[in-house]
Order: sequence, then C-alpha cells, then structure tokens
Amino acid sequence: MAKFGWKKKTKIVVISWIATTLIRLWFGTVRVKILDQAIYDKYFLQTGEKMNMVAGSWHRHAIFLFYFFRNLDNKLIMISQSTDGEITARVAKKFAYRPVRGSSSKGGSKALEEMIALMKSDSRFICGTPMDGPRGPARQLKKGLLVVAKETNAVFVPMACSGTKLITLSKAWDKTILPYPFSEMVVGFGVPQKIPVNQSPEEFERLRHDIELEMNELTDKVDRFCNYSMA
Repeated sequence: MAKFGWKKKTKIVVISWIATTLIRLWFGTVRVKILDQAIYDKYFLQTGEKMNMVAGSWHRHAIFLFYFFRNLDNKLIMISQSTDGEITARVAKKFAYRPVRGSSSKGGSKALEEMIALMKSDSRFICGTPMDGPRGPARQLKKGLLVVAKETNAVFVPMACSGTKLITLSKAWDKTILPYPFSEMVVGFGVPQKIPVNQSPEEFERLRHDIELEMNELTDKVDRFCNYSMA
C-alpha cells in the first residue's frame, strides 16, 4: 500500500478487518442450497480431472458468492486499483483469494494478461469477477473473462444466486442482494463450455451475446425458485 499515506493505510486496514469479521459472522448463519450439485462438484471442487475454470456472475451476486467460494483452492479474482479496491483486496486475501488488480476502467488489460499468465502456469486456477462490473450497465456481459477462458483453454461456467429473504440495495446500479441472517441462499450454475480459440470477431460477439442471455436466464431461474422479485 505504498501509494497511500499512513492515515489512509490505517483506515484501509481497520475497514478491511471490520468487513472481514462482519462477513464471517453474518454469512456464517446463512444456509445454502445448490441447484446443480454435479456441476459444482466437477468444476469447482474438481473431484475428477483438474482443470482451469472461469466462473462468471453478475455484480449483484458478487458479495455472497465471494463468501460462498471461500474454501476453494487456487482462486484468482480481479479487483480494481481504487481505494475501495484496496480494501476489497485485503478482504479477499483473508478468504484465500489471490487478487489481480485492474478493472475495465483502469489497468484492465494488464490484469487480464496477468490472469492468463497465471492460468497458463503449472497450477490450476479458478478465476472470476463480476461480468458486468465494476460500473455496469447491469446484466450486460463484458468480454474480458471470456478472453481469459479462451486463451487458457479454461471451462467457462455461468453462475447466479438468490435467496428466500433478501436485502436489495435498490439505489445501487447493480441492485446488490444480501441474505438476511439465518435465511437460505440458492446457488445455480449454467452449462459449462469451452470458448473456441479460432473465432472471428463476429463469432465471438455472437457467443458473448448467447452467454449473456444464458446468464440472465439463470438469474431469473434462481429468483423464481426463491420467489424473489425486486418489485
């Protein structure tokens, strides 16, 4: 944190500690139901063949999914280079993530290159970041992690979550959802797929569009399962 003065460094350390503690205490009370257990076992727990995997969700799901995957090994996550990003990165490290710093607005290309290089190394990584972040538009798929999946021969798995009793941050651009303590969250996964390497820009854009539709359908599916509506 050399770029920050000591007052800001102290603030970052304190806020990140509070956030980590709050997440553990709050989300630790929440029950989880997985709709697609076979996909979770094969691609996230990697009970069979080990492989690189890219997991993508919308920004509105990110906080709880960040906690949900805390026990998985070899996790990469892209986090912005802002002050808020520094806080998030410190929290991520507490949950055994390896932060890669950058976003679509600053340092994104370098961060994607770092992710690709790490995933091409001897280790096998699961990487992810909200696919419409950091500023939206909500539920519109950006192509960055699809490029990572393509370049590393990784499997891309869409994912979404909803809950039986949710707090919706209605003023946030992404309508972030958070579970009430002692409620239940439902996590669902879409169809895993490889991103073909030799595609024209037009073919890649069609694929991006198709995956965006699938992620929105998956989001609506888990919301219906939980009888959740923002209205």
